[in-house]
Amino acid sequence: MPGIDRKLWLRRKEELRKRLLSDLHIGYLDRDILDVLLMFFEREESFTISSCSGRVVVVDAPLPWIRRESTVIFKKHEPIEVSELEEVLKQDAVHTLWLVVTGPIIHVSTASLKESINILRIAREAGMKHSGILSLSRRGIIVELKTGVRIAVPLKQRRILLVSTEKLRELVELANKALLEGKKKLEKLREVLTKERKQDSAQAGKTNHQVITERSH
Repeated sequence: MPGIDRKLWLRRKEELRKRLLSDLHIGYLDRDILDVLLMFFEREESFTISSCSGRVVVVDAPLPWIRRESTVIFKKHEPIEVSELEEVLKQDAVHTLWLVVTGPIIHVSTASLKESINILRIAREAGMKHSGILSLSRRGIIVELKTGVRIAVPLKQRRILLVSTEKLRELVELANKALLEGKKKLEKLREVLTKERKQDSAQAGKTNHQVITERSH
């Protein structure tokens, strides 16, 4: 098992912190998840490398998981409207237009196996039970935080509608319900991280008090 290069890891953490702030400045960052990302960066042995708070997309692809031949036609991190889907369906597909809903996903780089296990514990406490360790290298251990929230529905194949206009409203309601279920998991993760931060702060305060007391004696 390769060892983690701590200097390399810390340098990358600083680079990703600057990129996060840059993405925030230019409006690229998903604000729904900003405070959660910052709490990971506050941890001594963690930082995030990519994230999404959950989204609804329409992709033109042979199958929704084939990325090489896919094109994103529509993307939104908030609940969608029937009118937005109707507008998308006015265009023909090269392959098939798929409505895809996914829950939040966060990739975290950690500097130790102990921290990776802590992150997985936090994720599972938040209900993100599909989380796991993806890889280990000199650059750190990559942990994926993921929910099981996912829907994929074919909408249109080339010029042929596969979903009736009458059913669009029901489909939009289902998509929004799934999206908001994922957002609940993100809110729970926020609560668990906040609790951890308070506990760590209290423990640090106790440690500092003990050191001061010992020195005074």
